[in-house]
Amino acid sequence: MKTAVILHGVCDREEYFEMDFPSPSNAHWLPWLQQKFLRSGLLCQCLEMPAPYKPVYEEWKKTFEQLDHSNLSVVVGHSAGCGFFLKWLHGNPGISLDKLVLVAPWIDPDRREGDFLQFDFNKEALNKIKHVHLFHSQDDMDMITKSVNHIMQIYPNITRHDYTDKGHFCFSDTGATFEDLWKVLK
Repeated sequence: MKTAVILHGVCDREEYFEMDFPSPSNAHWLPWLQQKFLRSGLLCQCLEMPAPYKPVYEEWKKTFEQLDHSNLSVVVGHSAGCGFFLKWLHGNPGISLDKLVLVAPWIDPDRREGDFLQFDFNKEALNKIKHVHLFHSQDDMDMITKSVNHIMQIYPNITRHDYTDKGHFCFSDTGATFEDLWKVLK
């Protein structure tokens, strides 16, 4: 059975420990998307990465690699989840996917999180992925726009979906659903 994975991004320590705010894997549109995948017959995991307020690549990698990748078909990342998966892909060039979707991708161009998302881009790293989509909003943070520009410079054939009013594609920007994303995935 083909599978999908959804990867959340980083958050502030205060947000992570705030009991009235959901865990990163249960925030924004991520649970809604997981449910859409499951109801369409695709097994989907929305991973909860360790210490998202102070991410360490090796710890996220260990969590991600607990999954069986033999049937992995679709990966959707949000923010640093995109950067993590891009770094992981560059270290695992044999991975084939039907779709990779990057929502407000962040690759940490200013090294705010040290070496968490630092890697050398390889133009061939996405060759085994049939479809790559990138969602970006012009009113997102400058560090996201900087990341998007860098990614698009290296991979100009990515299908880009641009918005003017979706911010960082969080709950306050999109609500609990994200229909345009599902249209690309189904």
